[in-house]
Amino acid sequence: MQATTDHERRCYCGKLYQTISSLGRHSRGCPASSGDCKGFLQLLAYLEPRPVPGDLFHRALSPFRKWNENGNELRERPFQLPGVFSDEGRLDKAIKDAIDAHAVLVTIGSSVPDADQGPWWAYRNFELPEPSRTFIRNSLESLDGTCGQLDAMRLVFHGFPIPDLDTSFVEKGNALLPFVVPLLYKLPVDKLLVSELPSTIEVCISISHFGDHDTKSNALAVAQTLADRIAPSPLDFSIGLRRLTLSLVGGQAVSISLSPGPDRKGNSQRAEALLFRAQQSVELGHVSEAWKLVGQWTPFHAAQPSSLETIMSSRLDYMKGKLRRFQGNFEAARQYFEPLSSQYPPTRVQFSSRLHLIAVYAELGLWEKAQTVADRIEVVSGRQRRLYRLAQAELFLSRALCGFEDDLASAKGLFADIVSEYEGLVPFGRTMRRNFFRACFGLAVIGHLQRQGQTLFGALGSLSGWELAYRASRECLVVAEGFPDLVCHLSMAQVQCSVSGQSGPPLERAKQIWAALSSQGLEQRFCFTNLGTRWVDMVSEWLESSGCPRIVSHWGGPANKNE
Repeated sequence: MQATTDHERRCYCGKLYQTISSLGRHSRGCPASSGDCKGFLQLLAYLEPRPVPGDLFHRALSPFRKWNENGNELRERPFQLPGVFSDEGRLDKAIKDAIDAHAVLVTIGSSVPDADQGPWWAYRNFELPEPSRTFIRNSLESLDGTCGQLDAMRLVFHGFPIPDLDTSFVEKGNALLPFVVPLLYKLPVDKLLVSELPSTIEVCISISHFGDHDTKSNALAVAQTLADRIAPSPLDFSIGLRRLTLSLVGGQAVSISLSPGPDRKGNSQRAEALLFRAQQSVELGHVSEAWKLVGQWTPFHAAQPSSLETIMSSRLDYMKGKLRRFQGNFEAARQYFEPLSSQYPPTRVQFSSRLHLIAVYAELGLWEKAQTVADRIEVVSGRQRRLYRLAQAELFLSRALCGFEDDLASAKGLFADIVSEYEGLVPFGRTMRRNFFRACFGLAVIGHLQRQGQTLFGALGSLSGWELAYRASRECLVVAEGFPDLVCHLSMAQVQCSVSGQSGPPLERAKQIWAALSSQGLEQRFCFTNLGTRWVDMVSEWLESSGCPRIVSHWGGPANKNE
């Protein structure tokens, strides 16, 4: 008779017995041997990283949220989850059984937000002891090598947020990403049911908003593989647009030739395409062209827009506000950002709208309004915290440039911390690189102000700060030198002029950049830093007082009234 192995004599509670008969007697009364408790423990065995937040299981009790073809929210249960997730009472008992049997390690706290008003276990973390985890995985894989992994994937995907359906989309996605990545690279795509494919594709597209470049690309590759199984897929457009967006963010030149669907959801996809083309125009410096693009979209029925069309209208208004701000038309930008900043229920663009509104108010000298907006902002992630601190630092520095000298020290401390934090991150896309530039730029301005009129040693310190800012600008994935580079050269020229009376090569380079930008009709002036018009005007005036001609003309002028 063949000897039995250890895993054949271990109970789901983790206890090991010498004989199968003794195991059988124990199992008949062990809470961990119930079908629902086994299902819960099997999922724990395949979920990584550990411990696993209870809220992840709580999410599975709620329907999956997505957009239907009419652009309205649809709630359904597309993923074939284990039966224990069909009823909160069953799941509650399964978890209690696992705890009573000492089958799991339980700690307080959840790493995934969204456990409001949930059961007590939604606020706990769960982990299997390693022997039990190995035993359960070996047991399942001896029957079906992908069963446990597939159920784990279904559970995590069921709880993953879909863009524009959730105001905390970014925060929830980032919280769930660590559980998605291990599954994504081992996803048994051939085992999924046909009925599960559309929702799985949508989740993969959502995942492509998070993580590093490899994670985003892999998520889209999985989405395309699944879409090929149901080709032509109505989600082909969304996959293609996300690929183009990642290419644009990575600094690549791309062109769009995608066709959205004919229904209301397709109309919202058309808005997505226009937003993409508008952003592409901004990257090329053609702000007026971007403005024309965002004006080409309307809902199917303006009086009765779908939920998704309403959200797309907010995103288009957000882009319009940015464009007016980039053109220096701050009053017009204010008219877009103010409603978006106080909109209820809030949209995904509310946080970013408030950051832009702080900068717009600063340009208009409305300091109290700017600080009031800053005080209303709530941050729920590390990314939002960095952006908020950057906006606050720029507000302090803008005030300092207007005579509020006491704010200079606060600005310097924030900028220094932000630079250090960004230096510890690995930037891929333009956004993070530009934020790093903004922080370097702020420090350079402060160093310039504090060393103004000092000796050669002080001038060298100022030049060092501007050289760092210039290098950061050149790493923003823009081939040609633009307005940020021009301002760096102007500032370096002023430092040299204040010490030696000669502006030297930096001023000549600034002239060349301005001539090139003017000849091309490029309008991008405010994309990189919230300090807007003040610093370049100060530097230009200092240079003029030293006998240098003014290079930058009509800085911060009003937008074209004919647009």
